[in-house]
Amino acid sequence: DVQRYLTYVREQAGERADAGMDAETAADDIDISAFRDWGDPERIAVNVTTLYREFDPSRPEVPVPDLFLAMARWAARH
Repeated sequence: DVQRYLTYVREQAGERADAGMDAETAADDIDISAFRDWGDPERIAVNVTTLYREFDPSRPEVPVPDLFLAMARWAARH
């Protein structure tokens, strides 16, 4: 199941990155309802941010405190 989730998020994030969507908007846009029974859905924010950096290594590394803020912002919006 974890592999299915990670593959799905990578594919979805890649499509959104290719379309020019920023990571925060992409994390909001990805439908993770198939994984709604899992805990900590806000981790999608970190997963997408990490993938965007993998897609474009020239992106600066995001400090860990900022990743926690991204998760909190995602949770507040959802």
